Amino acid sequence: MERREDHYSNYFVQSPSTVFHDPESEFQSPTRSDSAPLVLSSVNEFPRYSDFLRNSENNFLYEDDEKRLVPLGTSNSSWWIVLQVGWRFLFSLGVALLVFYIATQPPHPNISFRIGRFNQFMLEEGVDSHGVSTKFLTFNCSTKLIVDNKSNVFGLHIHPPSIKFFFGPLNFAKAQGPKLYGLSHESTTFQLYIATTNRAMYGAGTEMNDMLLSRAGLPLILRTSIISDYRVVWNIINPKYHHKVECLLLLADKERHSHVTMIREKCRLVS
Repeated sequence: MERREDHYSNYFVQSPSTVFHDPESEFQSPTRSDSAPLVLSSVNEFPRYSDFLRNSENNFLYEDDEKRLVPLGTSNSSWWIVLQVGWRFLFSLGVALLVFYIATQPPHPNISFRIGRFNQFMLEEGVDSHGVSTKFLTFNCSTKLIVDNKSNVFGLHIHPPSIKFFFGPLNFAKAQGPKLYGLSHESTTFQLYIATTNRAMYGAGTEMNDMLLSRAGLPLILRTSIISDYRVVWNIINPKYHHKVECLLLLADKERHSHVTMIREKCRLVS
């Protein structure tokens, strides 16, 4: 029995130059001197290609006459630098303003209120537009707003104060004062006025007149609402204060309709 031997031939891929010169030859034996093994080159042997791979994610590259790679599209880096500088500037400014406010923090202002006098207070009989007989009230009252600004640096801005007069739950007169300004480290007194003319009081008018002529007197309530603020840094740091003052006063007609006198006054700061 014949023994067959399997013959395995080793073949190499021919280099491109050999293939082009001899197109009829498809395979070459390993003994031929012009055959060459296939050589694989790693990417590291081509630095320009690898550099392109590393930089192609964010930038385009081109090769100039001197064979150097120059990055393009650096606007993103410029915007990032501007953003960083702007953020640090704003942070530093905020810290500086905070330190300035803490160093010069103004104290809470003191607000007090006083009734000046009633220049006129009259309840007269009359008829309204519908022909109903009633009492009509005319009065004029001066008040004093006293502001003690204890800040050594900042002036106190006072919004227009609101003044209202009540007889029990009935609000029969109200007024809005002007904007005011309290100088730093000073106590300032402002004169305010509230008045009404020929206000129809109906049933309340008769009751007010009877109490005014009585020995107990006519009780009235005055309520004042005041908002003030310090403008430390424009409107960025602007602490505000809300004040409400309530005054209880008694009026009496000592000379029977010729003159009304305030016989008692008590004011207190509600908030």
